[in-house]
Amino acid sequence: MSLSKIRLILVFLFLVIAIVFTITDGFQSAWYVYLASFILLLTHFLFGSVWSAFSQLKKGKLNEAEDLLHIIKRPQWLLKTNRAYYYFTKGMIALQRKQLDIAKLDLTEATKLGLRTDNDYALVHLNLAHIAYVQQDFTQAAQQLSKAKSFPSNDLMIKENIDKMEKGLQHRLN
Repeated sequence: MSLSKIRLILVFLFLVIAIVFTITDGFQSAWYVYLASFILLLTHFLFGSVWSAFSQLKKGKLNEAEDLLHIIKRPQWLLKTNRAYYYFTKGMIALQRKQLDIAKLDLTEATKLGLRTDNDYALVHLNLAHIAYVQQDFTQAAQQLSKAKSFPSNDLMIKENIDKMEKGLQHRLN
């Protein structure tokens, strides 16, 4: 069960408890339970299940990550960082499913909103370079690769893929 569903169950449970307290003892003894319910509901809309989906993506569980993203009905209500990782996760899933145009849009949106780490920026730009390369836009691929290299990354996989992309581009541009 996802954190988002647990949060909604708790909201419902707290509302029931608050109503019971209101009926038996009055609003003065129930206001804090209403407040807790409201805060839980607010966190549902501001945070969603983005971090759970991102975690599933890192584990390679695309279907689970996608299911968690589908729980979010209004991504525009998410906090900015959470919205960025919503699009990051969505874009990476689309890329794995070979939906390159969707992946390109989502990954670009993630960079506009702002990611937390240099590794994430490097990964996004590396994948945007890959998309451009596959679509045979080698100039755009070189630009995205340059952006990917501009972020200091300590991830060996990112460094290896940057080297592979450089070699592939050198072959195409010469």
